Amino acid sequence: MVLRWRPAAIASYSLQQTGGARAAYNWHATLNEMGMVVVSSSITIGPITEALNEDGEPIGASGAYLEKKLPRFVDDLKWWMEAASAQRLRAAPPY
Repeated sequence: MVLRWRPAAIASYSLQQTGGARAAYNWHATLNEMGMVVVSSSITIGPITEALNEDGEPIGASGAYLEKKLPRFVDDLKWWMEAASAQRLRAAPPY
């Protein structure tokens, strides 16, 4: 599968307060180098044990943050997916 010209979104988490931000930063560069468009929305959750319970349901302040940020994150990725799909119908990628 060719990954060029496809959108990507980065969600990261960790057991610490940083929420995997350093890993997300590195993934951004890697995905760009692969020719993918990384959307502007991102989610960093930390500590993950204070954001989701065992059933994956949001809890506490971190869970509230996740519930607040997730809709925009999903909408941003969906918009870019639709835009890329429409553009591929109009013209083949340049390389």
